[in-house]
Order: sequence, then structure tokens, then C-alpha cells
Amino acid sequence: MDGWKSPALLVLDSGNALFANAGVATDADRKRATFVFTVMEELGTRAMAVGQRDLSSGTAFLEQLAKGKKIKLLSANLQRDGKRIFDASTIIEVNGVKVAFVGLTTPGPVAPNEPKVMAQPTVAAAKEALAALGPRDVTVVIAATSYADAMQLSTELGASVDFIIQSGEFRGTQPPQRLDEKSSVLLASAQKGQALAKLDVTLGNGKGAFVDLSVIDRDRQQVTFVAEQIKTLEDRLKLAKDKAATKSADSSAGGLDQLKETLAGMKKRKADLDAQVSKKIAPGSKTFGFGWTLLGSDVVDEPKMKARVLEIDPAYSGSH
Repeated sequence: MDGWKSPALLVLDSGNALFANAGVATDADRKRATFVFTVMEELGTRAMAVGQRDLSSGTAFLEQLAKGKKIKLLSANLQRDGKRIFDASTIIEVNGVKVAFVGLTTPGPVAPNEPKVMAQPTVAAAKEALAALGPRDVTVVIAATSYADAMQLSTELGASVDFIIQSGEFRGTQPPQRLDEKSSVLLASAQKGQALAKLDVTLGNGKGAFVDLSVIDRDRQQVTFVAEQIKTLEDRLKLAKDKAATKSADSSAGGLDQLKETLAGMKKRKADLDAQVSKKIAPGSKTFGFGWTLLGSDVVDEPKMKARVLEIDPAYSGSH
């Protein structure tokens, strides 16, 4: 995240990270979950939403796992006998920038063999947690919910939240989603460590909605593409005119007219894109960029880490 001073990095997880599946866990599952949590701690993860898969060995296991660790487990709506089990939110200050995180769990009975543990509806719990927060510069909801639930949060929480980061079902490496400037920006998570997402935030003067730089980048790429198409059409039109000049008037006129019409349409498209790009970023605007690093076979295993992984999963092939 880029604040008012030098850039700073915050690592967080949107939940459903510890167990491969929801349900009753085995000793091998718990060993794997402990390893994953330990590595997350080593990576400097500061906050994590509690997801249904994280509760596969129950709430006591998860509470013990996090005891004494720097990772803050968050869920504003997970309750036991009507009382919250984990903190609803946290504010982390980096370089003078206060970033607030609110955690959410998918609604319903989410902990095996714990009938008194229930995740309440997300919207009401999120609004209550947001109202209790103090002053902050950026507000993030980490939602271990379905994508549909996260979309509802984006609409109903609106401008009170800047970003919603969702996990709970595989959505792939999607671009940011936002219905309009009054909605929160929704970011999907990848699956099982197959990609790493990076969100770059610049606060500018701290006013107005965040501007999505990735949209502007795509528009700029379109400008370049359309400009190349215009050059190709102009060359074709010149060649067609030269050929027509050496012949008597014939059916080539129709082809020339079609080329001229296509060229005019492309020039209008470029003018529209130029206007779109130029007007989107006002001086001092808050901006964000979002992108993915795919962890495929081209990303080389770190030998010491691979050795640790093989102790947990001897069948690991290195294919991420």
C-alpha cells in the first residue's frame, strides 16, 4: 500500500486457507493446517478472516493455533451462544496510514460438532462492526463468504467500505468488480495458493471514490490497439485509391466507401477512448491498481520450503 510517506506492505488472507475441505478434520489435516498457519505467520500475515474451512477442526483448535501469534483472526458475525468468538475488526497503522479490517464468515452452522456456534447474517454484523471502528484512512472487509454474499455486501455497505476481499468459492484471477462508484470494490481470491494477488493503493488527497488504474490501463491498451488499426486502414485506403486511379470508374467505389466508413468509426472510437483516459484521474485522486502473479511451474520452488512441504505432503509434485 502506498501511503503519504514511503510504500508499505500489508499481507492478509481472506480465509478458508487452513483446511482443504469443510468438515471433520483428521490428524493429518490438522498437521497441514498448523503448517499453513505457521508459514502465513512467517510471511508476515497481519489479519485473516475466519472461513468455514478454517473451522474444520472446531473453534478451540483455531483459537489455540492463533494464541501468541501476530495474525489477527477476525469474524464480526461468528458467535457461540450469542457471543462473538473472535474480534470483529482491527486497525493497523503503517507509515501514518490507518487501515481498518473487518472479518466475516459465511452465515450458518459452520463448525462441525458445535451446534452452539453459528455465523449470523453478514450485512448487519458488518454495519455494526463498521460503526464501532475509530478514525481510519482505508476500510477493508475480508469476507470468507460466497461471491454472491460479497456482491450483496458491496452494494449494501457502499461507500462505507473501500474494498471487499472474498474467499469461499473459486472465482479465478478476476479483475476488480464494482457496480458503480457508490459500491465497494470487490476483489476475488484465487484457489489453494495458485496465484498471489497484489493491491496497490495511493491515497492522494483522501477524498472521493477510488479510481481503478487497471481500467485505465486497459483503456490505454485499447487506444494503442485502435491507433494501429487506424494506421492499417489508412494504408489500405491509400492503396485502394491508387488502384482505383489507374482504372476506369467501376465497382471499386463501393469498397472505398466501406473502408472510409470503417475508418471513420475507428477514429471515433479512438477519440472516445482518449477522452475516457484523460478525464478519469483528477489531481490528488485516490487510486488503486490490482493484479495477479500466477504461481505456475515457472516459479521455482525454494529448496528449504519444499523440504518442509514434503514432510507434510510427501506426494507434493512441485506443480503448485
